[in-house]
Amino acid sequence: MKVGMTSYLNYVKIATEKRLHKLRHIMKDEGLDSIILFEGDPIAHKTALTNHFNVVLVTHDGIHVIADPTLHHEAVRESPWNVVLVENFTLEELAGRVMNVLRERGKAEKPIIGVNKVWGRARLTFLYADLIERLRSQGVEVVDATEVLAEVFDEPFEEELPIIKWISNVASKALQAVEEALRPGMHEYEVAAIADKVLDENGIVDRWFTTIVASGPRAAAPHAKTSARRISPGDPVVVDLGPMWMGYDGCVAHTFIVGRNTYWERILEDVVEAIRAGLEQAKPGTPAKVLDEAPLKLLRERGYPDYPHLTGHPVGGFYRPIIADFIEYRLEPGMVFAYEPAVYLPGKGGVRIEPHILVTSQGHQVLTEYHRKLFN
Repeated sequence: MKVGMTSYLNYVKIATEKRLHKLRHIMKDEGLDSIILFEGDPIAHKTALTNHFNVVLVTHDGIHVIADPTLHHEAVRESPWNVVLVENFTLEELAGRVMNVLRERGKAEKPIIGVNKVWGRARLTFLYADLIERLRSQGVEVVDATEVLAEVFDEPFEEELPIIKWISNVASKALQAVEEALRPGMHEYEVAAIADKVLDENGIVDRWFTTIVASGPRAAAPHAKTSARRISPGDPVVVDLGPMWMGYDGCVAHTFIVGRNTYWERILEDVVEAIRAGLEQAKPGTPAKVLDEAPLKLLRERGYPDYPHLTGHPVGGFYRPIIADFIEYRLEPGMVFAYEPAVYLPGKGGVRIEPHILVTSQGHQVLTEYHRKLFN
């Protein structure tokens, strides 16, 4: 059965209301009067239930979505929460609106506000950094609420899995479109445009990073920016997609070999085998670090250098699971992660394949349809 956008929005609302009940309970236990979130933070988008906002304040008795005049109308139309207009979007007025909300909640004396301090995907602008300092100067105590948020936004509810599966499916369609169109002589930006067109046409117009296409020697840089380089016969071409919708993000990658090149074909097969070695352990109860150890061991034995990034990370805008040697927890049903063992050879090129993996009660499921032919 095909699920429409309205249903996805309803799933977000159901999940958000569940989380807010738990979040407020923990806030009281931790002595937090409020949590402040900023645009660009996936948690903020899920909480606001709109993409049209600047700041979100979570208090014990409500959600307050703060928006400038260019966003206010849409915020009122989309969000069920209290929407606060900042008519003159300056530091002074923004800080004033935040303080007004706190005072209305009866917290004029030394309120304590938590921030999402270490969320790596949010980009804190100078304005919001200055806002934090301005609030401090007005008697607000600002503390790190990352652990509180991590406890509440650790992994998706069942209602949210259709959203993540939809994002995975659309990303798979984008990779398939690239495979069908990729030819020697194309510019990297032309390839990126093909993938972006598929994402956009399927309703996913936001990205948590700009689409990456890196070919030939440039494929050795894990986070290279798409360039105007022309793709040559035999090149490895890494295509890395970062679709995002309402704070639910994905990260899907594949490496295409243009034409025939036995050298890169062998390396690609080694990476596939490394991923398979890890996925053999992907089931409830397995320590997350095992999925880091297995592919690294195989690639090291074949003479490749270690890759300079995590072996896996959560998708959907959640905190778990991280696949790395320093992680102590075990996999649980419902966890979803991007899995990306890779090979990078400076000056030559690289291979990265990155499917989405759902941990099920019986084992795991590859969500990115494009990759199922490799790992099922």
